[in-house]
Parts: sequence; C-alpha cells; structure tokens
Amino acid sequence: MAATVFPTLKAIGIGVIIRDHEGSVIAALSKHLALPLGPLEAEAKAMDEAVLFAWDVGIREAIFETDSSVVSDAIAGSTTPPVSIVDITAGTLLWLRDFRCTQIQHVRQQANKPAHTLAHHAKGITYFMMWTEECPPFIDTFVLQDAMFFSSSF
Repeated sequence: MAATVFPTLKAIGIGVIIRDHEGSVIAALSKHLALPLGPLEAEAKAMDEAVLFAWDVGIREAIFETDSSVVSDAIAGSTTPPVSIVDITAGTLLWLRDFRCTQIQHVRQQANKPAHTLAHHAKGITYFMMWTEECPPFIDTFVLQDAMFFSSSF
C-alpha cells in the first residue's frame, strides 16, 4: 500500500495491491479521499484502507507492506505511534484482530512502485477504482518487474 498527498486539492491518494504467494495480482485499489492530511497521516490512512480492502475482498491471511517505517513500527507494536496517527492506527489494529494471520513489513519505496502508481492515479478519479482478478494495465510493467525480482530472490 502507498499514499500520496495532493496539497492543492486538500486530498490524498491511496494505492493498494493485493498479490498471492507467487506475486500475481488478486485485487487492486486506487482511492481518492478528500482529507487534508500530511504525509505520515496519509500513510497511516493508507494502511487502514489496505486492511479494510483486504478484508472486503475476502483475504484473511496477509502481509501488509508500507514504505513508512513509522507506520509499520506503530502497527507492529514495536513503537508508540505519534499522536497524529494514534487514532488511525488504533482503528487499524482493531481490524487486524479479525484476520487469521497478519504480518507488517517495512519495504523500500523503490519496492513499492505499483502501489505508488495506484496512489498517484487517484488524483484523476472522483472516489475509487477497484480491480479484481486482473492487474490495472497502467501498472503491468511494475508488477512484472516485481514478479521477476520476487522469483529471483528465492
């Protein structure tokens, strides 16, 4: 998952991509929210939206990845969240309890290109776009690059 801030619009964009154990796309989300948040708060909101989206598409075991170490550490419980995201992370943690198994991981921003592209795509939409059992065509290349990296890392 990823977030981007659109300060002139007083809004954020959220991108979520759900993949299976082989890296194939199960579902994807690009969402525009009229919320005047800063970068950290947007990343926390993106994590919250990713958890809700995973639940909505029927995922009960998941590894959630973010390029915000502050958000990943706060959700994983290794640090106390900053005051600006404490309410968001508390809500996320409530949802995570309903999953069978979850893990929170911090990833480099370069490894999160498909989700960032989906987040930027949200600038041009009214509310949200969702893809199930297909990959949004404008992130195909990034997903293939990630899949090649994924398969070569084993």
